[in-house]
Amino acid sequence: MAVLNKLQTFFIKMSLRKKLWFILMWPLTGLFRAAVLVLPFHWYRGVLGQHWGNTELCVLTSDRQLQRAWQIGRAVELAARFTPWESKCLVQALVGACWCRLYGIPYVVHLGVRKDETGAMKAHAWLCTGKAVITGREGHRSFTIVSTFVHSLAKPI
Repeated sequence: MAVLNKLQTFFIKMSLRKKLWFILMWPLTGLFRAAVLVLPFHWYRGVLGQHWGNTELCVLTSDRQLQRAWQIGRAVELAARFTPWESKCLVQALVGACWCRLYGIPYVVHLGVRKDETGAMKAHAWLCTGKAVITGREGHRSFTIVSTFVHSLAKPI
């Protein structure tokens, strides 16, 4: 009940564009969550872009593109926060990549791994445009990049 009250408070304060984005992104998180759970990675990895090995890359973006990407990232994180299913880093990167493509914003998605304190392997995904991390910022520097995907129109540097 508290979650619904919180969502209602957020929703009332949102601009019309943000409300529309939320309404469209929320079910998309569910679609990608289901894909991550039931489909092999190669079935949906095309959404991430072209594979570029395991290199840390950056793409050139205009200030306007960076600002829009930042707005997309915040909207993705907000939608993910209010899902009854887990919408963690990979789901958020997939949704963010779709929206960046929609707006013609170049991006890079990095997939990384690290061992935690107990020695268990942890994975993480983060979406970047320019030098900004749009989704998955939390702790991304502690992960070793194992795979990089670039938007097909992007020019990596």
